[in-house]
Amino acid sequence: MERPISKPIGQHFLELDTPTLIIDKNLLQANIEAIQADLEKASIDLIPNAAAHGTSAIARMQTGNNTKSPIFVDTFQQAECFFQAGFENIIIQAPPLSFTKKGLLRHLQDSQTLTLSISNISHLDAIRGNHGSPISVLLKITNKSDSVGFKTREELIKPIEYLATFEHLRFEGLITNANEMESMEQACEVLISADEYLDRNSISSDQLLLNASNLIFEKEFNNIPKGITGLISGTYPFHTKTQDTVCSVISTVISTPEPGKAYVDCGQKAISVDRGVPSVINYPDAEIEKMSAEHGYVIFDSNKLHLKIGDKILLSPASYSDTFNLYD
Repeated sequence: MERPISKPIGQHFLELDTPTLIIDKNLLQANIEAIQADLEKASIDLIPNAAAHGTSAIARMQTGNNTKSPIFVDTFQQAECFFQAGFENIIIQAPPLSFTKKGLLRHLQDSQTLTLSISNISHLDAIRGNHGSPISVLLKITNKSDSVGFKTREELIKPIEYLATFEHLRFEGLITNANEMESMEQACEVLISADEYLDRNSISSDQLLLNASNLIFEKEFNNIPKGITGLISGTYPFHTKTQDTVCSVISTVISTPEPGKAYVDCGQKAISVDRGVPSVINYPDAEIEKMSAEHGYVIFDSNKLHLKIGDKILLSPASYSDTFNLYD
């Protein structure tokens, strides 16, 4: 796929070279503020998963330009990028098992507030030699939608005792992933139960974090139980309860071979289909049938809609994070 032709600042978005990813900044800001307000009512911190978009400008909006406010990332490479962009409080999901990651850990450790999510006691052996500024450690526990982590609350005691033998490592709390909306309640119960067990063993957890990065929230957060301190989310800035769309990919109709069918210049190189084909935003009677690497196949009722070459079609991705990953 060729790189888009740059256009001057101020150009109408429908005149941009296609395919291209666009964001409505005003709707983005409104979404961020609305979700933050909902969680504040429930006394829960909102921690953005900046890996969902990989964009420092969006992360600044999510943190209110407070570089000391925590963000969550999936990898050490992502942590390094956001550190270079000025962020000072980063939670990293992936353990530092490779030589390269250990080198990044030493760099990040001496430069900022760093928290690691650990899902196996052997991960502690990988970081025990990294002496320097303190590292906070979250222990990841399993639930019915995520099998990676410590499987029973009894298993938590040994790594916590092991952590206490290192001056530069500190037990921060617990984290679990909710990979399905139906598993949210059970994931919260797992966190609360594990925390209560640790408390009975004279161990306190400062953080109980629920990682729901890939879930789309369509209701308020009153059902999250008291005790959960933070919610990690990656998709919340881009989804809205209204018909307005925060994030979309612009495409252009390049062929209409027969009534009820059109081809657009946007395919799998410009919008991810790993979690499903995108939906058509600006033509409710049209839908994407399938996609090749560089083209999309649009079907519609020709009695209700007439598409012609040059028409612009806005596509909403099934996965925002996978689509952002396709762009610089």
